[in-house]
Amino acid sequence: MAEVTISGAAGYGYQSTNSTKAGVPGLYILANGTSGAGTLTAAQLTAGGVQVQSAVAAGQVKDKGFGVDTAEININVTEDLGGGLTLGAGMSVGGLARSATVTGQNMTMSLSGGFGTVMMGAIEIGSGIRGLAQAGAPVNNMEGEVLSAAGNSDIVKYTAPKMGDFTLSASLTEPVGLADGMGTGDKSAATVGVDYAAGALKAKLDYTNYDSDATSINHRYRIAAQYNLGVAVIGYGLENQTLVAGTKNKLTMLGVSVPLTPALKVGFVVTTSDAAATAGKKTGNSYGASYAMSKRTSLTANAAKWEVSEAAGAVKDSKTTILLNHSF
Repeated sequence: MAEVTISGAAGYGYQSTNSTKAGVPGLYILANGTSGAGTLTAAQLTAGGVQVQSAVAAGQVKDKGFGVDTAEININVTEDLGGGLTLGAGMSVGGLARSATVTGQNMTMSLSGGFGTVMMGAIEIGSGIRGLAQAGAPVNNMEGEVLSAAGNSDIVKYTAPKMGDFTLSASLTEPVGLADGMGTGDKSAATVGVDYAAGALKAKLDYTNYDSDATSINHRYRIAAQYNLGVAVIGYGLENQTLVAGTKNKLTMLGVSVPLTPALKVGFVVTTSDAAATAGKKTGNSYGASYAMSKRTSLTANAAKWEVSEAAGAVKDSKTTILLNHSF
């Protein structure tokens, strides 16, 4: 007999954002019919240039309001296949809100035994350093703002049986979609890694090699660690990307969380992304607090801000979020 578990999560609250708006150059038409965007020179004006729209300077766009943050249901099943083998499968849907579009989320299947675990599925993969580096701090995770944005991938992953305090793993990832994989040369990647956990210390190291014909990244390595001091948890992560062009991107996160009472926790993170060859150097930070009203219900509030300091003109953004969360 299979054992089925249904779980889910819901979150609702308030958010305000302050986002940088790109500048709009002036549009013009010359006497010869040529059109373009920018500022006309004196010679172009003399030749009959017509400015049809004034330039719009870059600025800030502010938004705020209430809404749904999370509304999802997860279904998980396990089955004893005999001979020491166990099958696990799970799937989830999200966006379960009024007038919202319901979408598929993670889907996985796994086969476990004395040999370890083989997992396969279509999942969302976030920043590889955040899990430990955030240190459990109740903050904005900074994915997409400073760290690499989460993306969807098909994955096949093997995790070996635990050897002392170490766990080895290897995986292949590719674009989501059956028969739309490594043969297309589209951002496929192979990763090997090792996780360590003993007492108060957790750490991980992995290396990924990409299909360099399809993505700007050639290879990368990531290292992250977390240590529980009792009075606080600290974490740090580093990701180094080597691009096909030979330049490098470096991403870091430092996080601290402090339990002030059994129910109240505060924390902060500091993040950087040094990609001067592409998007400039980004720096950001977030701080927040969470209060556990029960084992399954909590109230969280956090603020974040980030800045691109080496782009053409400084870009400064910020976000503040207050949420009531419940899981079941």
